[in-house]
Amino acid sequence: MTSRSDHWRALLRQAHDVEQLSVELTRQAERGRTVDGRLQRRYLVLRAALADRAAPLQQQTDFALFGEVDAGLAALGLLQWDREHGTGRGPVAAADPRWDANPLRYVRQEHAVLVLDDPEQPHG
Repeated sequence: MTSRSDHWRALLRQAHDVEQLSVELTRQAERGRTVDGRLQRRYLVLRAALADRAAPLQQQTDFALFGEVDAGLAALGLLQWDREHGTGRGPVAAADPRWDANPLRYVRQEHAVLVLDDPEQPHG
């Protein structure tokens, strides 16, 4: 059984990974280089998954509403990206209307695919 502190540590590791991706994407943009689309998508998947995982923990704080909104906006960002770029990798395409009602389920599908495809990605 995973303890609450283990869960928080996993979230902090994931937040660090998301921050590192953000820094790299910002560097690319600042140098006038074309931003790597695969890296951008990876950021969007990990960022949305992080917000989704953090939201329930925030329910016990004054940030509960912020957590829900953040997770929802991050999910919509990923869904929109995949619809525009045709980059979804899960079994149900981003264009499927079922995701309109629950974009967080789309995030979970895409994050699961990312974790399975990337042995370096933490499974927590």
